[in-house]
Amino acid sequence: MQADAGAVPDGLLRALARVPDPRDPRGVRYRLATLLAIGVCAITTAGHNSLVAISEWARRCDQQVLADLGCPFDPMSGRIRCPDERTLRDAYGKVDPAELTRAGYQRLAALAENEATAAALTPEGLAEREQRRAERTPPPRVQRRVFVGDGKCLRGAKRPDGLQVYVFSAVRHRDALTVAAREVGAKTNESLHPASGRWRRRENGVGWPLARRR
Repeated sequence: MQADAGAVPDGLLRALARVPDPRDPRGVRYRLATLLAIGVCAITTAGHNSLVAISEWARRCDQQVLADLGCPFDPMSGRIRCPDERTLRDAYGKVDPAELTRAGYQRLAALAENEATAAALTPEGLAEREQRRAERTPPPRVQRRVFVGDGKCLRGAKRPDGLQVYVFSAVRHRDALTVAAREVGAKTNESLHPASGRWRRRENGVGWPLARRR
């Protein structure tokens, strides 16, 4: 079964192009954004949660999808090139997870903003009726946005020195949405400061509460 052209979301390559490429530029055939986009598109379909499955998904893509993903053209064969498992493994193993996470969250934020803008477009007259309704409705109570910090060990992932990879995440308590994540050491006392939005170390074993007001 071939992947259709709609498998490549608009703007995905631009978002992933923000991730720095740590590879040696000599001998590079595929842009890092292209290899990352292949992984994103593959894992969004059922059963493609390994490098072997991702490479198989790319191999089954038709020429138009590979072109949309930014794969280069091979003049010798007259076809669009498709990366193999070794190429994907080498690129994914060198990418900074923090930079990839940042690019992903920026892409999701842009999508959420577009949806909010589209939802604001209402038929003529509806905006005035909603404004009168809002004047009669009492203002909502101030609610607290609670975030929970949690550390995880990524199974199967290894750092260049051979040690396991640990990630500390901030998760929104209301809907279990991960709002921030970064790679940390095996033992850390870092937490996310609610005022500055930056990672700070706890003092005397007591950290700042991960809570903000709307």
